[in-house]
Amino acid sequence: MSDTTPGAIPPPDAPLSELIHSRGRLLILCHLARVGATPFTELRPAVGMTDGTLSVHLARLAAAGIVTIEKSFVGKRPRTVVRLTADGARAFANYVEELRRLVPGLGA
Repeated sequence: MSDTTPGAIPPPDAPLSELIHSRGRLLILCHLARVGATPFTELRPAVGMTDGTLSVHLARLAAAGIVTIEKSFVGKRPRTVVRLTADGARAFANYVEELRRLVPGLGA
């Protein structure tokens, strides 16, 4: 039985999981799957989001264990790097495979 609590995080491997299917989070995961670990300052323009919107999506993905957010300093400047986790990569691959099953001819 799934948790239907408002605001609950759905399982990331659920068919077309809302966690991944959201346009913003899908853009983030597509970028990270294609490019790999990315600094926040490079991810923001790549997905076309404001700092606040990107932060909210990343927090939700991090809470579900889909991404990690690593904060450090380079000299005196803060640096935040976002990385897809192994579980996140599996959840994203499952999502893509589910799309292929739902949309005949989508291809590999």
